Amino acid sequence: MIYLDNAATTRVTKPVLDAMLANEVATYFNTNTAYAGGIQAAQIVTQARQVLLQKLHGTHGQLLFTSGATESNALILHHLIRRPQQGLITTAGDHNSIYLPAKALGDRGFNTAVAPLLPDGRIDLNALSDLITDQTTLFMFSLVNSDIGTYQDAAALVATVRAKNPRVHIHADAAQAFAKFDFNVEQLGLDSVTICAHKIHGPKGIGALWVRHGLPLPTREGTLNNAGIVGFAAAVTNFNCPQVSDLHAYLVNHLPTGCHVNGLNNNPYLTNLSLPGVFGETVLNALSAHDIYVGTGSACSTHAQGNRTLAAMKFTPQQQKQVLRISFGQDNTLDDVQTFLMVLQTVLPTISGYHVPQQKGNR
Repeated sequence: MIYLDNAATTRVTKPVLDAMLANEVATYFNTNTAYAGGIQAAQIVTQARQVLLQKLHGTHGQLLFTSGATESNALILHHLIRRPQQGLITTAGDHNSIYLPAKALGDRGFNTAVAPLLPDGRIDLNALSDLITDQTTLFMFSLVNSDIGTYQDAAALVATVRAKNPRVHIHADAAQAFAKFDFNVEQLGLDSVTICAHKIHGPKGIGALWVRHGLPLPTREGTLNNAGIVGFAAAVTNFNCPQVSDLHAYLVNHLPTGCHVNGLNNNPYLTNLSLPGVFGETVLNALSAHDIYVGTGSACSTHAQGNRTLAAMKFTPQQQKQVLRISFGQDNTLDDVQTFLMVLQTVLPTISGYHVPQQKGNR
């Protein structure tokens, strides 16, 4: 089996499993208890918290553990947007965990706006600036787009927002970026950040919300997922993909004729490909028959009629369906990429509608 859909989720590695199992067997106690076992469990959680804070370069901030990125995004949104006049700005390329709650608020008459994307997938800074008003309370954006992989310029986004209204709370969903890119949340001037474990070979069901020091933290009561937290820290400590740039380079330099890369393509972990006249879902199924697993877009949008990110980049409804998403993790090898390309080259001509354009180019 060749797994090339690591942006959807990743395999939990043995060091992570070992850390989690040891925690469940030996230090499974509730961290809110006052006896020795509970105190020891709380200390282990504190150590794990420090690993995550250090990776974020956010040791002066606070970290609230959640069930994942969706909950983290929802917590900050509903914590800050409580009245219809409080302005919320999201972007056309945001994950459904931001887009859908924001749309629901807009449908209820709340003051919401959506910043558009440029044709290469970057957030349009000029359009964003025009949307910011004195009423804007919260700006949310995805640091890495989960459909095409664009790594946004967070510093430029923060500068654009602060220039118009320095009081705006700026939140970054970094689920696809955390541990893959080295960014400093404090130097960037972010107010809150979402992270999760299962994109970096950690367990599902554990995430966190980082909030800058001095800002109130949303409340969340309940027993902590100790094993998940320990697994999250172990995933960060053990995450290592030195081969990913070479894999990405080989992929984009050896695509079958008629295939091309979409967007800015500044993220070696995630690449969105346009196909020559065939539906991505059809190609996905053909590859799956060869035990090669890829995606067509964000896993949380798999059953959507279209792709909001690609639509914002001016793709036609037909073009939005003619894509594959290839995403790498630390298990992938050059042989995986070579085999994928060989099989892709084989299956494309067998699919109805396949054609090779006269020219090959990038968007």
